[in-house]
Amino acid sequence: MRQWKAYLLNELAAHGLGYMETDVGDSVDIKANSLAYFCWLRTTSRADNGFGESRDAIAWKMLERQLRDLARKAEKGSASLVSKLHLDERQIQVSLSFSYDAEQHIVYVS
Repeated sequence: MRQWKAYLLNELAAHGLGYMETDVGDSVDIKANSLAYFCWLRTTSRADNGFGESRDAIAWKMLERQLRDLARKAEKGSASLVSKLHLDERQIQVSLSFSYDAEQHIVYVS
């Protein structure tokens, strides 16, 4: 989620949009700002053809699942590298790339 938040902050700033923070917690802020970002993407791209706010929620759920699955894989992979190569876990860095598909109105993580 940290990498998504950093990406989101960068994207919002690049398009003149602000990141809203509350005292509720980071996970709620990330979700709310992600939904606002998806809404902005939907209305400024081809994705606005027939998609509504419910599609933003679907885009968020899909992104959240991808991030959770990749986090699990990274944990397993890191543990394997640590044990096999005798690395310190701090030496392992996982970097994610995000890409938006305007036709499907979803964000892919790789």
